[in-house]
Amino acid sequence: MKPFDRHSFLSAIAVVALASCSQPERLAAPGKAASAGSPVSAVGKVTLHAGQPCASPIMFDFRITGARTTVQLGAPMSETRLLTDAANRNRRVRIWGNWRHGREPGCNYINITRVEPLSIAAMF
Repeated sequence: MKPFDRHSFLSAIAVVALASCSQPERLAAPGKAASAGSPVSAVGKVTLHAGQPCASPIMFDFRITGARTTVQLGAPMSETRLLTDAANRNRRVRIWGNWRHGREPGCNYINITRVEPLSIAAMF
């Protein structure tokens, strides 16, 4: 091997080794550190909430893009129509709202103030 090729090869190995040591950025679990009234803006997919909600406004579950957990959503009637349509069509939405706490311990949800359905072209 020529000295220049050997140097390039060793540099590439060093870069790969250093990159493998770095840890990917992790998203904080939704709701764990959120205080009531904190603003939220996120993109993800919405589904209809199955089961008994911990607070009466909760009608939807929301999976933020890139997160592993879901967040419960409560919404007024105008946003409920948009969220129901997005859930039925398996579409992504952008939501804006504020964190709220239900009466039961550990009952955190987002109270929606605005919803924007994302077009199919915006997904790619």
